[in-house]
Amino acid sequence: MKNIYKPLFITLIFVIILIIITLMTNIVNILKYEKIDYYNIGNEQVPSIYKVLGKRKLYSYRSNSNSITLKYKNINNVKSDLSNYITVLKNDYDYIYTSNIDFSKDEGTLQLSTNSIEEDKIIIINIDYKNNEYKINIIKDKGKINFYK
Repeated sequence: MKNIYKPLFITLIFVIILIIITLMTNIVNILKYEKIDYYNIGNEQVPSIYKVLGKRKLYSYRSNSNSITLKYKNINNVKSDLSNYITVLKNDYDYIYTSNIDFSKDEGTLQLSTNSIEEDKIIIINIDYKNNEYKINIIKDKGKINFYK
């Protein structure tokens, strides 16, 4: 009778080990990306929250070749953080507002974009905010922004 449970036990141990490895990888990535100067999306570098504002509590991080999603929580003053962040992106890194920016509401969405270093591609930063948290989604997509001076 004991031999029938052995494969089940081995499978259970294997699953537990995989879960632990996944959790540890996520924790290491969060600690790594909490203190980097730039978010890298392909060969693009987007200034990070850490570079512009200092350390903030990164709750989750996901990325693939064309997007990065970061969630920050336990932020003391979300509107001030985002106002400062987007001002630096606009003034120092040639981003433009591609949505209305209205911090009079307690929650909202804003968007900035700039041309990629790759021809006919743009970098889009979507930020959703509410209460004491914000989510930043950085996307590299097709497009071109014509800057009029």
